[in-house]
Amino acid sequence: MAQLAERTGVKKAEQDWHRLLALSALAGAFVAFGATFAAAVTAGADGAPEGLVLLAGGLAFTLAYVLAIVGGAELFTTNNLMVMAWAHGRLPLRRLFRAWGIVFVGNFIGAAGMAALLILSERHEEVSGGLGGKLLSTAHQINDLGALEALLLGILGNSLLCLGVWLTYSARSTVDRILALTPPVAAFYVLGLEHAIAVMFYLPCATMISLFADAQFWAVTDYQPLWVSPFDFLRVLVPVTIGNVLGGGALVALIYWFVYLQPARN
Repeated sequence: MAQLAERTGVKKAEQDWHRLLALSALAGAFVAFGATFAAAVTAGADGAPEGLVLLAGGLAFTLAYVLAIVGGAELFTTNNLMVMAWAHGRLPLRRLFRAWGIVFVGNFIGAAGMAALLILSERHEEVSGGLGGKLLSTAHQINDLGALEALLLGILGNSLLCLGVWLTYSARSTVDRILALTPPVAAFYVLGLEHAIAVMFYLPCATMISLFADAQFWAVTDYQPLWVSPFDFLRVLVPVTIGNVLGGGALVALIYWFVYLQPARN
């Protein structure tokens, strides 16, 4: 598993920039699909046991990672596992940062672009406006995060997500990969943790709902419009991103490198 993770990191970093950008835009769009699916599943569930509602949303959100990981797209958060290849001397730091930068930009393009398509197609009005209300609710929660809280949730969130990807390196079939991903990704959603690509979707999505939703939508939702300024967007995105790198790159990738690959290097 460790050797496969290392080889995968090197292979990812060696891709042409336009291929990396295209695959990362797809991954950002997949996260948007997963988040919207989870919002649709949990919308209008007032009165149901909260834990079961969250579990249903978490299982729905796994769509994002099944599409991205099984489909071969590129997510910045899970690409933090490339630290293993860097630590083992197989990947120069310059190539690592190049790959991360391209994927980060591509993820934003895909997540924000899909948010625009979903809102312009009026998906926020589904479930009697409950879908849009759920997206707004999540965006408000993210926008209210302080820097320290965003950092810690980012560390915890990407630790779980990268562990899910790590488990897929033991898989022998597509079904194995899906089953390995599902518990960590569902737990990530249920526990309310954060990762940068979700921030790239929810906050622009809330702004677009505030811009395009009609009076009838606001009449049936309890949430107020949310206009996220570039400053507020970065205020949340930056600490979450740093937390993701620490969680996935240090707590998962470096520890597994130290345990399994560092002795071989010596």
